[in-house]
Amino acid sequence: MIEQERLAADLLSSTQRVAQHIDALVRPLPARHRVVRPPAGGWSIDEILEHLCLANADYLPLMERALDTAVPAPGRGKWRATWGGWLLVRAMESSRRTAAPAAIVPEVAPRHHVLDEMLSSLATLQSVITRADGVEWRRVHLVSPYARWLRLNLGDAALVVVRHTERHARQMARVAAAVR
Repeated sequence: MIEQERLAADLLSSTQRVAQHIDALVRPLPARHRVVRPPAGGWSIDEILEHLCLANADYLPLMERALDTAVPAPGRGKWRATWGGWLLVRAMESSRRTAAPAAIVPEVAPRHHVLDEMLSSLATLQSVITRADGVEWRRVHLVSPYARWLRLNLGDAALVVVRHTERHARQMARVAAAVR
C-alpha cells in the first residue's frame, strides 16, 4: 500500500515530466519526420500521438464520471492497486511489444493538431488527479473501456494513463532517431 497523497504527487509530477519530454521531442521536428513510419515497422510519431489521444479519450471521461459519483472521504488514506490494475500497469512498464486494442489503433490520418490535443488530455488528467483530493481512490471504481470484466479503481486508471504515455514517449524517441 502507498499513501494516496504520495501517489497523487508522483502522478502529477510524472504527467508534467512526460508532457514536457514529448513536447520537447516532437514540436521541433519537421512535419515530414512526424508522419514517417520507422524502417523496422510500427507507427509514426503522429500515429503514436493519435493512439494516445484515442486511449485518453476513452479513459478520462470514465474517470471523471466515476469521480462525479464519488463520496468525499475524510483523510486520504492508503491506496492499493486492484489485481487487474496491477497487471495493466506492469504491461505498460514492460519493454515487450503488445498489440493495442482495436478501438485505439489509429486507422486514419492523425488529427491536425495531434500533439496539442494529446498534451491537452494530459492536462485533463492532472485536473482529474487534483480534483480527486479528498476522495478515497481505492473506493472509486470504473470499468476498463477495453475489457468490460476488468474493474479498476481511480488510482489504477490514473497510473495506466501515465505509464501508457511514458511507454509511448520512449517509442516516439526511438522513432524520431530512426527517421532522421
